[in-house]
Amino acid sequence: MEYFRCNIEESTNPVYIRRQDPERNRGTGRLVFRNRGNPSKKAVLEFTEMMELLIGSGLSLKDALEVFTSINGKSAAGLLGQRLSILIRKGFSFARAVSSMEDAFSPIYRGMIGIGDKAGSVEGIFPRLSAYLRDQKKLRDKISAALAYPVLVLGAAVSGGLGLVLFVIPKLEAVFAGFAGKAAEQIQANIRTAEILLIALPALLILCTAGFLLAKRAGRTNEDFACFRDALLFRLPLFGRFFSSWESLNFTFAMEVLTGGGVSVETAIGEASGVTTNHAYRRALRRVREKLINGGSITKAFSEEKIFPVYMSRWIAVGERSGRTEKIFSRIRIFFQEEIERQTTGLLLLIEPALIAAVGVFMLAMITGIIVPLFSIYGNLI
Repeated sequence: MEYFRCNIEESTNPVYIRRQDPERNRGTGRLVFRNRGNPSKKAVLEFTEMMELLIGSGLSLKDALEVFTSINGKSAAGLLGQRLSILIRKGFSFARAVSSMEDAFSPIYRGMIGIGDKAGSVEGIFPRLSAYLRDQKKLRDKISAALAYPVLVLGAAVSGGLGLVLFVIPKLEAVFAGFAGKAAEQIQANIRTAEILLIALPALLILCTAGFLLAKRAGRTNEDFACFRDALLFRLPLFGRFFSSWESLNFTFAMEVLTGGGVSVETAIGEASGVTTNHAYRRALRRVREKLINGGSITKAFSEEKIFPVYMSRWIAVGERSGRTEKIFSRIRIFFQEEIERQTTGLLLLIEPALIAAVGVFMLAMITGIIVPLFSIYGNLI
């Protein structure tokens, strides 16, 4: 029997829920509920958009969830609603139920629902979440569509090259093995080089994957290392600015909701830091909050942290000077939303020709390294 896991606040003991029997499991004291796989991003988007529409029609959050569950039945989105409904009937708040379902909702989703709860209006967060998830979907679709053709071409070229090196060339080499000359020696040397590369490239890929997993695991137990590791992401060529803009978008998105709900800037920064996934960015936000609590200027606090984009620090300074710091985060959020769109377009424009160029280099190496010497041997025979 399959189950899904829910973590309840800081408790280390998981809660399991089974769909057919929402009662406590005898002998264990735990709730159980059948899980049919983690909900997809599509199911979460469908759930969010329908809840937005139902709440907008005047239904309460609880009533909207019940209507949603009855409409969607046993679909992926419907099962998501059932899981939430059972937790709520057991006394969970909506925000707490969402927070416990780590397998279904992303950190930013759970964080934004929690922020809506602290701001006093979970219902009001659904339109913002719907827009956020739709933008994410557009971004994923845009990247997939742009990379489909060059990746297909690159895959075909690599597959053809591997087939040529592994099956065709050895047979040709055996045919011309009895012939001497520089051309024959060059072919043999190039084939050996290709064989070494065929072994080295997968080994390098395995080492990089292992290093990534080890760094990720080390970051879970050592916050200093996690901050050092994540700070390096912002220094990557081409992609560093994208990562910085992404974290800034999530942060300002949360700040816009919190300050719009009347939460003070100091408290909002502490809550909003929870929706950021980069440890270095999050630590910098904590330092900013400490400076504000100690009576420091928000402009100075942000400008002293070099990890934040200059644009954000400048607009925060404008907000502080004008006395409208709470209102300025909406403007910053819009900027970074547009910036991510622009950067994504620029990166895709670079990646597509780069992949095609890589295919061309690969084919050129095959022609000059193996095919041309073969023709030289054939010419000598004639």
